[in-house]
This record gives sequence, structure tokens and C-alpha cells, in this order.
Amino acid sequence: MDNSITNNESINTDLELDFTWLQEFEKLDNEYKNYYTEELSFIRIHSIYVNSDNEITKIKEQKMILKTPSTIYKEELFDIIKHNSFFCNIKYSLLSILKFNLNIEPINLTNFLKNKDKNIGNSFLQPNKHIDTIKFDKSISMFHDINDIIIIFHHKITSHIPSNRTKKIFINSNAKKKTKKKELKETTPI
Repeated sequence: MDNSITNNESINTDLELDFTWLQEFEKLDNEYKNYYTEELSFIRIHSIYVNSDNEITKIKEQKMILKTPSTIYKEELFDIIKHNSFFCNIKYSLLSILKFNLNIEPINLTNFLKNKDKNIGNSFLQPNKHIDTIKFDKSISMFHDINDIIIIFHHKITSHIPSNRTKKIFINSNAKKKTKKKELKETTPI
């Protein structure tokens, strides 16, 4: 009987070693979890309002939870633009939509951080020329807060001068309509 107890104890000890190895791996893996690329579950949206003197008057930030990971659909974007086009009872018109997507691979992260080039981040900012569905690439988990949509609104002062400056021509229907008769000269053949 003593022998069977000893065998059970050794089995329990082996199991504990296996679990400790697994726990150590999970602990080590958790340290690097922030460096894995993942789909975006939310996005920050910045609305920038520019007045008629081309000065920024307000920057509004909101956080949007995405229905589909890494995707803002055209309808959602249109609703955001429509909702944010008024500020302080002033209507602003859409000037530009920019997408900032920090989609660097984890293996390139150290080179990116060590690089002194001022233009290294230019590839992450992209203009959107049309109101359409915007798709984001996978991003490192710790950079999810940095990915952004920037919507720039501009206030244009509308003047009260009509845009149609074509001169109107009035046709007088009372004028006498006559056809002039012209006599033809007879020509003689040679």
C-alpha cells in the first residue's frame, strides 16, 4: 500500500510540473500580447471645425465601436458627417476625410522607433476622396488607440449675391413681324 501512495504522489508532482510550465508560458505570452496584430474593435473619430478665416475653432472627439471589426460602413460614415456638420448653430461643409492606420508589423517596430526620419509616418495617413466604406488593416494591440478617422469641416460664408448672373433677354411679342421683299435682278446669259 505504501508503494501505491508513492506512485500517486509522483503522478501529482508530474502534473504540477506540467501546469507550472503552462502557467509560465501564459505569463510570458501575456507580456508580448500587446505586440500582436489584431483587428480593430473600435475607432476614434476627430471632427475638426475650421472657420472662414482658416482657423481651427473646435476639435471634437468621439469613440465608435465598430459593428464589423476594422470596418466603417458608408452609411455609418454618412451619419457621422451629417450629425457633426452643425456646431454652435453654424452649418459646416465637409472639406476632407483622413484615415490614420498604424499598420506596422511587430517585427519592424524596433526599426520604426529608432528611425530619425521625420517623414516616416506619412504612409499611415491617407486621404479618402469619397464617402465610402473605410477598411482598416490589422494593427498592433497597443496602437489601437492611435488609429483614427479625421473629418475636417469648413465654414464658408455665403454671400447674398445670386450665383446666376446671366442677363435676361425679354422677347417682345407685340412687335410687327414683317418679311422684307427684295427684288431679284435679272441676269442675262452671255
